[in-house]
Amino acid sequence: MMNRLIKLATSMMMLLVLSAGPAQASLLWKVSGNELTQPSYLFGTIHVICEDRFIMNDAIEDAFEQSETLVMELDISAPGTMQRLQALMVNEEGPYLDRYLSEEQLETIDAYFRENLGAGVAQLGGLKPMALNSMVMIGGLPCADTTSYEVYFMEQADEQEIPIVALEDVDFQMGLFDEIPLQEQVDWLWEMISDSETGEALMESMVQAYAEQDLDALMEIMMDDPQFNHYMEMFIDERNRNWVAPLREQMHESSAFIAVGAGHLPGDQGLVNLLREAGYEVEAIAQ
Repeated sequence: MMNRLIKLATSMMMLLVLSAGPAQASLLWKVSGNELTQPSYLFGTIHVICEDRFIMNDAIEDAFEQSETLVMELDISAPGTMQRLQALMVNEEGPYLDRYLSEEQLETIDAYFRENLGAGVAQLGGLKPMALNSMVMIGGLPCADTTSYEVYFMEQADEQEIPIVALEDVDFQMGLFDEIPLQEQVDWLWEMISDSETGEALMESMVQAYAEQDLDALMEIMMDDPQFNHYMEMFIDERNRNWVAPLREQMHESSAFIAVGAGHLPGDQGLVNLLREAGYEVEAIAQ
């Protein structure tokens, strides 16, 4: 039971980042045809990764340099976005963990927070479980130095004076987690902390699959828990379908480098297949 909950918790926190894999393992795809005057590129990201696992090569850089617009799920560089994100991470009703956990569980979480996050429940207990889960997962990465594809591409866009287009806003993204019962999210947090070794091992296996661009293996890991399917539609499939129209419009306006969580690329409802169904040629780029 505990291992199942840990798998679900870790998978849920990666939902905005990762998912299934297509027949051709690749993070970078070329989109052409269907009256496009120039190709666009689709790249699957992971929001946080150890620096020594960061994948960057000539193929990715060339695709970016050929693009005139950077398209992302969220533009965190937009004015007011980070302030809004910080505000949305706070539970509106204040501290809540004591309503869902025993005194002994609270003491365990408090000790874990102090040792690994530098602050206890008194300081962090007002944050939503999603924020706490993210902090725990990042803290569990086997490295001191981490990096982010989103930040990297935004910095490149700034240097090259390339405009950034966001597919969603921060209120929408954070609202996805608000659809999940608080009790369920607290349960995930507890299981991740009470058996942190299992959670860290699962996270490592996911990151390894990403680093190897083996999205089939990644899907196998995440779909091992049947409850994952309950949230797949909300976090991945529905959003993918909603993105197709604005992506089509953007690609016909200018060549775009589309950097979204790797989980949005594969599967029947993945962007690779949806764009093909919309009439485009979508080809994996060898690296």
